[in-house]
Amino acid sequence: MEKIYQHIRDLTKASKNGKLVFFVGAGISRLSDYPQWGELINEFYLKLYGKPKEGGYSSDEYLRIPQIFYDVEGEEAYDKVLENVFSVDKSTNSIHDKILAMNPVHIITTNYDNLLEKACWQRGRYFSVVSAEADIAKATSSRNLLKIHGDFKRGYHGKGVVLKESDYINYEQNFPLISNFMKTIMATHNIVFIGYGLGDYNINLIMNWVRQLQKDGYNKPFFIRVDHKPIEEKTAVYYESKGLRIIDAASLVNSNENEYLKRYEKVMDILIESKENSLISNDDDVIEYLHQKLSPLFVLQNVRKLDLKHVFEFDYHFEVNGTVIPNKNKGFRYMERFFELKEQVIDNLNEDSKQKFEAISIFFEQNGILCMLDNLSNKTNTTTYGIKSPAFHGDYDEMERIIQITSSSLEKEYQKAFYLACLGRWEEAYNYYSNLLLKSIDESNWWIHYLSQINRYRLYQSINQSANHLKGAGLLIYGRYYRPFSDEFLERIEREMKNFNIDDVFSDMPYDFQEKYQILEFLSDNKFLYDDTVKLFSLTSKIRSEMSKGSYSFGSLTPALEVQFRLNDNLRFLYENCLWSASFNEIKQYTRNSLLLMFEKAEYEQTRDIDDFGLFMGAGKSGFYVDYYDFVNVAKSFRIEDIKHIERSCKVEKIDFRDIEKIENYLISISNEIIKQFSNDSMSIIFYNQIISEAKVAFFFARYVKLSEKGFIKILRALLSYFPERDLDIGKRYLWIDRLTRCSGLPNAALSIIEGFLINQADKHKDSEFTEQSANGLFSNNFCNLILNFEKEFVSKELSNYALSLSKDTDNQLKFMYQMFPILSIEAKNHLLNLKKIEDIKGLMDSVKIGLVDNISVYQDLIIKYMDTYMSTILEDRRKGVKQIYSDNYAVKFGIWYFLGELTDLRMKNYLGVIDEYDFFVDPQMFDYEKFRPVWLKNYHDKLLEKIINNEDMRPYVIEILKERIKNTNDKKYLEIFIENFV
Repeated sequence: MEKIYQHIRDLTKASKNGKLVFFVGAGISRLSDYPQWGELINEFYLKLYGKPKEGGYSSDEYLRIPQIFYDVEGEEAYDKVLENVFSVDKSTNSIHDKILAMNPVHIITTNYDNLLEKACWQRGRYFSVVSAEADIAKATSSRNLLKIHGDFKRGYHGKGVVLKESDYINYEQNFPLISNFMKTIMATHNIVFIGYGLGDYNINLIMNWVRQLQKDGYNKPFFIRVDHKPIEEKTAVYYESKGLRIIDAASLVNSNENEYLKRYEKVMDILIESKENSLISNDDDVIEYLHQKLSPLFVLQNVRKLDLKHVFEFDYHFEVNGTVIPNKNKGFRYMERFFELKEQVIDNLNEDSKQKFEAISIFFEQNGILCMLDNLSNKTNTTTYGIKSPAFHGDYDEMERIIQITSSSLEKEYQKAFYLACLGRWEEAYNYYSNLLLKSIDESNWWIHYLSQINRYRLYQSINQSANHLKGAGLLIYGRYYRPFSDEFLERIEREMKNFNIDDVFSDMPYDFQEKYQILEFLSDNKFLYDDTVKLFSLTSKIRSEMSKGSYSFGSLTPALEVQFRLNDNLRFLYENCLWSASFNEIKQYTRNSLLLMFEKAEYEQTRDIDDFGLFMGAGKSGFYVDYYDFVNVAKSFRIEDIKHIERSCKVEKIDFRDIEKIENYLISISNEIIKQFSNDSMSIIFYNQIISEAKVAFFFARYVKLSEKGFIKILRALLSYFPERDLDIGKRYLWIDRLTRCSGLPNAALSIIEGFLINQADKHKDSEFTEQSANGLFSNNFCNLILNFEKEFVSKELSNYALSLSKDTDNQLKFMYQMFPILSIEAKNHLLNLKKIEDIKGLMDSVKIGLVDNISVYQDLIIKYMDTYMSTILEDRRKGVKQIYSDNYAVKFGIWYFLGELTDLRMKNYLGVIDEYDFFVDPQMFDYEKFRPVWLKNYHDKLLEKIINNEDMRPYVIEILKERIKNTNDKKYLEIFIENFV
């Protein structure tokens, strides 16, 4: 019995690996009541001799009698007998279906009928039918139904089938292609004979062929024996010595002599339902089975929990929270028993099992597999999420160190190739992977070979995309052409990758690899992460449904937790196994969508109405917080616009940020790399494109982290002195540094760095053509306000000395230093005032901005002159029908000064009716409030808002308009303005 089950396991494995071939004999057609060979021989004998034969036929007579008939009666009579016997229409039987259920890659048969074809069509399986030499060239499927003795689809002609003695003798001469095709299949696959007797002439002939062909590499075929009595031991030994592995149905089921179908079905059902765990009977077996399944995966640094179901043939599901759920296991409860053993003393195991038990336990712990679901409530989850790869942490120094070390193994070489890619050295990395493909074959290290193929292809995609990008938009974006790859290299990799299809990589690997590493198959797929993205969409729908209904999720695995666990599992798997796919947009998009959902859910938890039941269950206390890994994931996958989006939709400052020290170290690492890269002229454009977006998002998001002085200074230096101008103009630099001060303040050590930066900016103004570029209207002078916000009495000695060195002929620098007025010494201010006078409206506005003007009304005539010209221009354009956007906003500013009483000239009312916002301030009593736009309020300072609140004409209208806007928008800024100023 043990031997039979081993045969069954081998056949099951062959089926999974695409190596299984059924060789079908007449016994299967007999189950459908199709005529048998003996009936045909009887017909020939009766026509030859006029009476039935007494006794049975010898094996030689089965061939000789048809031959005699053919020689005596001729071809036409021979064909007529064939038609009389075989022109019947029969239905398929259950064994045909069960053969197909075993997923054979080919089927070979000596039968002439079409029952196998029918069964294939009925099950929707397509096999190319090969029954004549010409059919081989016409085959259109990778699966073949090889009818080596022909069939009657072309008519009942003896020349189309193998039946008489001469047909067998001349077979290889008459059918050389079919003969060689069959031998090739039999030499390279696991063959199962079914529907034959052990003494069948065909069996002996075919086995002799195979033995001669394979010699020492003879792959013993299987033989399903369905006699009703068990095979005698000596007979079994005889046939096994001839090279047959016998599965004896009589040893599996009791049956009557004529119950062939029952015996066939018993064997086939066992094959179809066979499980490798069917022989587990004790604890040592449990450990051996688990170790056999898991040990190939020990070389991987990490696996995804959900993929482990493939390893155990869906006996269990492995949930992302670390629990294991029984699924299809109908045999021994081996996973349950393993976790029971973890809670017990395991002295009953032998020493080998104890070592394997420890290895399995470590593997489960490293990958976060905790326990069976039923025991989760009794289990404390001590598993923490973590990624060790320096590529994830932005530890560029560590990656540089690793690639300098002489590799001692293919695994180290594989890691080195990945880190070279992460450092922007793509050509070196590509060549490393190419060499690994050769070395891994020499060492039969198939998992390295497979992952190197995947990474090389993904890296090729990155190289191609980057080369095309730099060739097309490079000059426009960077101001110069970059050619990081030689034409020779690009041509070479194009040749190497021509017609390469990543979808074929896994299926082209050795079958043993495919069996052991099925969890890696999804990497060989252009729809990478497709299933996870679909699942994320489903979980998103569930979470948003809860939010819209105000319902609650309870249990160990809520939709929100599942989103987080899935994201963690995917990222850890990619980075720990050094997979270049981690850098792809699909991963970034998946990460971004997951985290955006978490922020959205966190805001909902903080702001929703909670009933008594919700309070009782702890609702309203969001479990979401931003830890180190969340922060890094945001930096790697978000865009600046994504952060602005979450800032508009939720109060990020109310979310708990943890692991501050680790976050700061990460920010320092990025800052150091930015400083290193842009301290010289040998910057790699590839590495620049890899790091720059991550650095920008990391610094922008750092606004919510309380940094130490060391961390703040490092980021400040990177932003002010080393960040490329094209990625961060002066306005953005100021804005981002201002954001950093919201949580971290402005350390004293930062003042000298800002001073140095401003002096450097002043020097740039020696060039009369130089102007600061800013997309947001913020310039160097805003740094003065930033400093004074924290150091109200601050005076810059360095800037003051610089100002004192200026003369009238340094006009451009003079204008720049004039903007630094608030932080200059009295001597420097007087020196600048002596050199520059307010002569035009821009000079006035610049002076007001830096606090030089105590009384604006002194310049009333200058303002009226400006308003005359500006308003006349607008009115003239309107008269001509010219539609134009006027960027100058001085008019509204003047209207505000008039409203605040800082301007008193009644001539200001002469300009009503041109600009709505101007009218709102100059004549609030007569203003048409249907023209009022709530967005104006976002730009007003507290003093102005207070004046509006206290104005009897403005207040009632503004309140109603603001309420309406709050109801019809998700922009929380309006609610803040209302609560802080109008309530």
